[in-house]
Amino acid sequence: MSFTKECGKIVDIAAGGSYCLVLNEHGDVFSWGYGILGFGPEVQHRLAPTRIPPALFGRNEFNPNTKVISIASGITHCAAINDQHDLYMWGHNRYACLGLGHKNDQFFPLKVALNARVQKVTCGVDHTASLCKAFV
Repeated sequence: MSFTKECGKIVDIAAGGSYCLVLNEHGDVFSWGYGILGFGPEVQHRLAPTRIPPALFGRNEFNPNTKVISIASGITHCAAINDQHDLYMWGHNRYACLGLGHKNDQFFPLKVALNARVQKVTCGVDHTASLCKAFV
């Protein structure tokens, strides 16, 4: 069975130095390749696209319909925006490019504390920029 038949319609893609991400119409993110892929510190490679657990992007029993609407990647770090306009980042945190307030690598998606709704994100070599809208 092909990947597109398993995951459904692909609506966004992103690729870094040695990994790929795809986003499907259901708001699920799939990752594969080599590096920090979003599955924790023990997983450094996946040969086939594997879904990152949706709970890592805010989907839970209180928000069962939350889904990712956009993805981006730099050479060694990744970003995702969910439909609540929250930003999630993971990967190598060179020069604190993940915006988490420290320089430690992040092995799974983690919500970035921002006082705004994220509209768009883009990742560079070792930096990240986001377009935000204030809550007020």
